[in-house]
Amino acid sequence: MRSRLLVLFCISATVRPLMASCGAASCPLDLNALNRPAAGHFAAELSFEYIDQDQPRVGTRAVAVGAVPAEHDQVRTINRGASLLLRYAASDRLLFSATVPYVSHSHLRIEGGRPERWNLSGVGDVTLQMRGRIAEFDSIRRTALWGFAGVKLPAGAHDLTNPEGEIGEIPIQPGTGSTDAIVGLAFESGILRQTSMRGALGSVTLIPLFATIQLRRNTTGAQNYRVGNELQLNAGTVYPLRDRTQLLLQANAKVRGRDTSADLEDHLFTGGRYLFLSPGLRFDAGHGAAWYAMLQVPLYQHVNGIQLTAKRNLVTGVQMRF
Repeated sequence: MRSRLLVLFCISATVRPLMASCGAASCPLDLNALNRPAAGHFAAELSFEYIDQDQPRVGTRAVAVGAVPAEHDQVRTINRGASLLLRYAASDRLLFSATVPYVSHSHLRIEGGRPERWNLSGVGDVTLQMRGRIAEFDSIRRTALWGFAGVKLPAGAHDLTNPEGEIGEIPIQPGTGSTDAIVGLAFESGILRQTSMRGALGSVTLIPLFATIQLRRNTTGAQNYRVGNELQLNAGTVYPLRDRTQLLLQANAKVRGRDTSADLEDHLFTGGRYLFLSPGLRFDAGHGAAWYAMLQVPLYQHVNGIQLTAKRNLVTGVQMRF
């Protein structure tokens, strides 16, 4: 029981197409925090997210569709994604992971007074990552500094079309056609507190804490399109409520640079700065299995030009250690 609560957080990014003028998005969450495998073992996670972007925004201000003159008016994008994450712990200091996403984007825009629709879905780009412990400062509170590095490979389709045969923009394609690099640092620790839980140390439980910084540098991919570089800052904790139920809480910040595209207008409507609060619950089903759900609420959104944004994001998933 106690060992399940003394889980340390780690970052292992799940890369999907990100926010752009056409509204494709993913949640900036550490979805892998509660499922670290023991040395010599594996862990698997299947996560699902739902993001309904139906609110055009200029800067920080919500506006109506068509508020800014453009070649076409973005109306709505519904993003659905599923990601399979597999991890292996070569030791208690070194972990490897692979993420395979499946993404689905339903997009509506108006061009020349005529509605245009895209329903694009498929396997997305695969991400491989390695994470290593750089230093340990306190073995009781598990205070440590970790470093991680990864690569996103161009495995997803990037030339899907709508019913009229028009190829969709890169941000709503399953893949980008680019090879991108990911680097970052994670600081982990914890605080000892009296809780309702009981274990080897009585009712004293280690409440884990984490903070991470991650940079993703993107290269030019399909359609001569380059997704903007991204910086993420994440912090969070987990607090035991009952023997099998824990409260999850994360704060997530993201800074996205503008994309680079041959279309001089579209790339101006990309990138921005975002801050989210992400509460949730996790239920331990026993035998290494767990289920979690998180609601991500935007506290601050500042976009370049006019972009579609969401009022909330939903994420849920199942985890297994073996």
